[in-house]
Amino acid sequence: MIRDLMALRTLIAIAKDGSFAAAAAGLRMSRAMASKHVSDLEAELGVKLINRTTRRLSLTEAGRRLTAASRDMLEMLDQTEQDIVSSKGVPRGTLRINAPTSFGIRHLGPIISDFLGRYTEVTVDLTLEDRVVDIVEQGYDLAIRIRRLEDSSLTARLLTPAHMVLCASGAYLQRHGAPSGPRDLERHSCLVYDYLARHGTWSLEKDGLREDVRISGRMHSNNGEVLMQAALDGHGITLAPTFMAHEAIREGRLVPVLRDWSVVEPGLYAVMPPGRVEAAKVRAFLDHLSASLGKIPIWDRDLSSQAGP
Repeated sequence: MIRDLMALRTLIAIAKDGSFAAAAAGLRMSRAMASKHVSDLEAELGVKLINRTTRRLSLTEAGRRLTAASRDMLEMLDQTEQDIVSSKGVPRGTLRINAPTSFGIRHLGPIISDFLGRYTEVTVDLTLEDRVVDIVEQGYDLAIRIRRLEDSSLTARLLTPAHMVLCASGAYLQRHGAPSGPRDLERHSCLVYDYLARHGTWSLEKDGLREDVRISGRMHSNNGEVLMQAALDGHGITLAPTFMAHEAIREGRLVPVLRDWSVVEPGLYAVMPPGRVEAAKVRAFLDHLSASLGKIPIWDRDLSSQAGP
């Protein structure tokens, strides 16, 4: 039976930082002590956990299995200890969040700033990226996902629908005309967000009828801000979330098209590893996030009144 929790913490830190020196510095111990912790753990288990060379180190299969199994256990132990120490369950500790880049910059940043002002004993570690990461393996408490969620072991809370809008600049529509139906998109230059287009397809619905349209165009990207700018510059039609496009639509810089068709939309979710929602810091942030977004997020208010072809 493993009795030395610090040895496990050391192994996890080495796996995360990629070196004994960096892990030792983060844990405020000497490099020799970090090495001894791992050696003692290997001796106790009778297996090698880390492959060491002069240039790099890597976890063995046993090391990867032990690290994955230990990380959540230790984080839950730390959180339980924090909750017990706080007689009133005051949220405290580090809250690790993963979120999409554009949503994080445009909307999540101010919400987190307000949260930090309210909960002074919580530290937030926010990572912004558009690719979907394994939040359990990466050690996140919570992730914001904008997609249609598949079944998984993660705990999910729907925060709000993620409304999507097809739009283009007035200059582009004057040159090429506005599409009158989904199939017209096939002859237009479409600006494609790689993480949203399913196999190069946009899906639209009207009166129970679904149209899956193969789209192509002059630009694909894994970043929505780049595609928004290309649309503003008149290079095509883009499918954008309203949390990004609402200001440009209200100001008339982008014009919605095919307004009588609805896009098969994802949702804006908070997802958490199993059991993490019980942590005081996670519950507090979820409540704060939901209250900040409101029943109708600010980016969707009055947007339906904006005219479009």
